[in-house]
Amino acid sequence: MSRRFSSACLIACSLLTAQAAAATANSVPPAATTPDRDAGRGSDPVRGGSIAQLQEVVVTATRREEPVQSVPFQVTAMTASELKQIDAHNLGDFAAYVPGLITNSGAAPGLIAIRGVTMGTGGQLSSAIGLYLDGVPLGASTSFGLGYQSFNINTFDLQRVEVLNGPQGTLYGADSLGGAVKYVTAPPDPHGLHATGETELSQTEHGGTNYGLRGMVNLPFGGGLGAVRIDGIDDYDSGYATDPVYHRDNQGATRNEGGRIQLLLDPAPGLEMRLSAFYQRDSSVGLDTAFRNFVTHQPTIGTYAQAYPLEQPAVSSLTLYSAKINWRLPWFTLTSITGDQASHGFSLSDESLVYDALLAVFGAGRDPFQLPVDTNTHRVTEEVRLVSHQEGRLRWILGGYYDHEITNEIVDLYDLANPGGTFFGLVPFDADLPSSYRELAGYADATIALTPGLSLGLGVRYSAQHQLYQETTFGLFATGSNSVYNSPIAATDQSVTTFSINPKYQLTPEVMLYARAASGFRPGGPNFVLFSGLHNPSFSPDKLWNYELGEKSSLLDRRLQLNFDIYDIEWHHIQLVVNNGGVNQLENGNGARVQGAEMSFKARVTSHLTLGGSAAYTHAWLTGPVPVLKIDYSGARLPLSPRFNFALLGTYRFALAPGYPTSLTLADRWIGQRTEGFGTSASALYALGSFDTVDVDWVVTLTRRLSAQIYLKNAFDTAGEVDATTLANEYDPAAPTPVIISQPRTVGIVLRASF
Repeated sequence: MSRRFSSACLIACSLLTAQAAAATANSVPPAATTPDRDAGRGSDPVRGGSIAQLQEVVVTATRREEPVQSVPFQVTAMTASELKQIDAHNLGDFAAYVPGLITNSGAAPGLIAIRGVTMGTGGQLSSAIGLYLDGVPLGASTSFGLGYQSFNINTFDLQRVEVLNGPQGTLYGADSLGGAVKYVTAPPDPHGLHATGETELSQTEHGGTNYGLRGMVNLPFGGGLGAVRIDGIDDYDSGYATDPVYHRDNQGATRNEGGRIQLLLDPAPGLEMRLSAFYQRDSSVGLDTAFRNFVTHQPTIGTYAQAYPLEQPAVSSLTLYSAKINWRLPWFTLTSITGDQASHGFSLSDESLVYDALLAVFGAGRDPFQLPVDTNTHRVTEEVRLVSHQEGRLRWILGGYYDHEITNEIVDLYDLANPGGTFFGLVPFDADLPSSYRELAGYADATIALTPGLSLGLGVRYSAQHQLYQETTFGLFATGSNSVYNSPIAATDQSVTTFSINPKYQLTPEVMLYARAASGFRPGGPNFVLFSGLHNPSFSPDKLWNYELGEKSSLLDRRLQLNFDIYDIEWHHIQLVVNNGGVNQLENGNGARVQGAEMSFKARVTSHLTLGGSAAYTHAWLTGPVPVLKIDYSGARLPLSPRFNFALLGTYRFALAPGYPTSLTLADRWIGQRTEGFGTSASALYALGSFDTVDVDWVVTLTRRLSAQIYLKNAFDTAGEVDATTLANEYDPAAPTPVIISQPRTVGIVLRASF
């Protein structure tokens, strides 16, 4: 659904996923692999220690290889083995295990927020997080490309997922206000021929049967000169919402199809080239929403029931071609990352609740209103950077970045109760909205060793953006008639400079202390205006500063990892979705503030038992009145930010028989109360209740090459409220509120084979 037309610091805790413990003495230990280099050789970026130690995960959050415990800010790395351990296939499956990460998505694209930096589903048109696949930024940088809908990458054959908390404006650039999510694929292996495959079958209560088919084959060229890696997926989720009024089942059903081909070449010593072609298509039927009473929050029809007059199919796809070159030279490594991507989104959403409530003021009847939205973005990016080698007291990075995007968004509105979809004899709305975005940026980052234990990190980035926009509209809600309005081309030129200051002190070889002050930004641009000169023709970038103190420690001979941080975020010129003359525009408000803390731990209790846990506190609010949203007081809570949330996970490994290891994992995830909206006549407020989810996973080795995983998700069948849409309630408080409901109890089995 297009939202363009739908109207100090406190203690907390963070997430952790427990790293799988090493196998017992009677079991077969997992093979050690080479650490990740963003183009490394291994399928799992871990370096093993003794059986009593936790394994070391290597990440590239700072554009360098280094252990996650050495990165001087909050980073969560979900490795391939951890994702498999909890049977996670998409962002919605693992988000609760990441500190500060909130999403309303399942298998389909959705909103992502980190550390409470969001205005919620109804109040945000651009993304506030950076999304990357093998170093290539994904999606659109502007509101015209539905930037708030972050594409949900399937996690099969990934090496890991990195979640970077806090603004990443210097190294990652635009849209990383709250942080960044990096998907790192498993690279081709030139040293071995191997393949894996898995099939999955599950049953969702209140829903239906789900399935998954996934496979990978790795083909080396011989002589260590390179390899090809090919993988494919076909996942189906049955959905679990029903529509008893219009006799539809399995609403929210989603299918993910796609694959990837990667070519790795080592043509000369020190030179590595990696070419990749990626495609994923997500199609869905309806929404996993249920109607709730706006006041009592009770189901109006049933726990998982809705009533939409129209069917609501949606399709989103991403095609990405990329090339990455690493060339190790005597004084530095030259890296080039080129991306060419095409993203497409199409949806037919039922807006009957909103427009019937809006038009009831004028005495109009209840008609079925359909909103087709078709968005296509072509994006070309190029990043070149020089990275000094690790040796020496000074480590530095110099980089340049280029981004060019062309987007065309087509939005229509039809009243399907009448021939031709007209309303009072006229088409309600029709718009063609082409736009373009160009960015040039340069950045520098340096880490200076002041003493053997103390170092100082400094970073700066300058970014200049140029945007063009035009609109062609007609219809009753556009021009008042079927006459066509062609706007002149609107242009904006803006620039932003971001900074980071990041000292760290190695108190002991096991304990690191750090401080961080970093800024981020989101591009401004031209506005949708309907008529030339109406209201605000453009809006400015919004910016924020994040101030953070933290520690990372590896204790008890690396059997315990304990991380803690507190932060204070000041968000300025915040971008707000405002209804001006019946048109949603973006305007800059005064600001917001977020204060919180995060703590996580991993513990190897015995050679059999690994525990992990986290908890988080987030306090996010507007720092002053917002007249355009009719908020006349300071302190209004930001949407979708729970005050408290936690996750606990334990894995017990043992052997059913010599050579046949097994593991049992128990996980508990709790998310606190959140809100959607602000409780004014311009933004209705709905308080989303807290809920708890318990999962169980049992992995059994059947043969040397075959294993089975049996899982139970949401064991107690909790119907949690994930998100809500309150636009209709602004006009009619008696209208039902569509609420996204968490996945019900699901029982399944996965068979995995390797060759």
